[in-house]
Amino acid sequence: MVNRKELTAFDTRKYPIRPHVGVGILLVRNETLLLVKRKFDPDAGYWSIPGGHIELGEKTESAAEREGFEETGFKVKVSKLAGIIDKIMLDEEGKIEYHYILINYFVEQIEGNMNQAPMPDSDALDARFVKFSELKNYKLTDSLVELLKQLKIGY
Repeated sequence: MVNRKELTAFDTRKYPIRPHVGVGILLVRNETLLLVKRKFDPDAGYWSIPGGHIELGEKTESAAEREGFEETGFKVKVSKLAGIIDKIMLDEEGKIEYHYILINYFVEQIEGNMNQAPMPDSDALDARFVKFSELKNYKLTDSLVELLKQLKIGY
């Protein structure tokens, strides 16, 4: 895999020349869903599922498991595909500011205390399990709302 620092000079997340591919995880516990509050754009200040970019040479399921651990401290294993979401955000002038293809997986925690609280990473403001019935009370990203509607979770 390529070192992330080597790619910094070529990072085109904002106003990209091509779509970026990301992964997300849905960790469910007793009718609750693990959410993180995003620290950075796109969608800074919004709640979403843990996830991030796939690294060059990395398989999607491995990326999902890695991101789950990095963002919350939970070792997880992919159980099945949850859905694929197109996230296209336009600026005020109608230009494509962000374009992601998000591949989302249901995961299961495979190590540690199953009642442990999540530990947010430095790129998250907070992390917590939220009851399905309370998801509508959170400022969720549009892409997460779309996924939850497709899955009929909380919407």
